[in-house]
Amino acid sequence: MAEDKRMEIMLAQTSREETEEVLDFMQTLNPYEQREFMGFVRGAKLVKAFQEAKQEAAAV
Repeated sequence: MAEDKRMEIMLAQTSREETEEVLDFMQTLNPYEQREFMGFVRGAKLVKAFQEAKQEAAAV
């Protein structure tokens, strides 16, 4: 149980660091580049959703 809590804390810290890294990167972009980057991220999320839906359909 204590190990699970430690893992949660480690993951939270890693997520925070990664989030800060992405936000710092976005600050280096001009508004056009920020929109393009967000379009890329949205596309990646869409592909992930399609893959998950395909896996769920295959499991049924």
